[in-house]
Amino acid sequence: MLKNNFGNDELNSIYNSIKYIEAFFDNDIEIMLTDREKVLYYKGSNEIDFKIKEGDVAGDFVKNAMKKGKPVVEVIPKEFLGVAFKSYMIPIKDDTDGIIGSIAIGKSLTKKNSVTDITDNLIQSVSQISTGINDISASFQELASMNSEILIKTNIANEMASNTDEIVGFIKGISSQTNLLGLNAAIEAARAGEHGKGFNVVAKEIRKLSNESHKSIGTIEMVIKDISDAIKKINEKVSDVDSVSDKQLTALEKITESIENLNSTAKLLGKLSEEL
Repeated sequence: MLKNNFGNDELNSIYNSIKYIEAFFDNDIEIMLTDREKVLYYKGSNEIDFKIKEGDVAGDFVKNAMKKGKPVVEVIPKEFLGVAFKSYMIPIKDDTDGIIGSIAIGKSLTKKNSVTDITDNLIQSVSQISTGINDISASFQELASMNSEILIKTNIANEMASNTDEIVGFIKGISSQTNLLGLNAAIEAARAGEHGKGFNVVAKEIRKLSNESHKSIGTIEMVIKDISDAIKKINEKVSDVDSVSDKQLTALEKITESIENLNSTAKLLGKLSEEL
């Protein structure tokens, strides 16, 4: 480092303050001090190093800042040096407001850009997850709607099966009456003797029809009972599915709320990374 005597108090003061300025940036900045013509001090960082030497002629960027007479802040793209960085060039003025030199600082944007990329990926991932959760939620709602329709249909079917009890009872009554009619007919045929033989054949057929009807009614009752039991089981399962769906929808709502909070946080992080 050059001796801190440049024939100017302002330049000497800034020179002596450089180590503190570097500390503010965790000693990870490129920093340069110049007078109006040449470099008085230069130190590159781990990522930014133009290999400038003390005594080198001040570059055009520095001279333009001094010419403008106000700080110039620029973002230098990665293509320029292989690393993106932010450049701060500040003219130094004396007591008469005259430009006597400049101080330039270069701060790498690698970390900032990494944070920005990570944040963008996070926002995109959260958005995709949110879309997937919404699709799942819509599917569960559709399933719940279908289950409700199934419950309505099965309840109607169960009610119809219950109504068949009256029909079966009615048929049973007819079967019993038919059997009694056949029995009476057989008795009357026996009384008629030889003249009642034809009538006896009819009586047998009536009783036969009655017995077969009775057997068929038993079969019908078993089938209806099986159908009714199956409908009850379907109702139970649909109710179970409804219960599970409700719990899952509740869980999905909580997940959706958490994802929305995460998305808000990610967007806030994105805004903060832009301000770094």
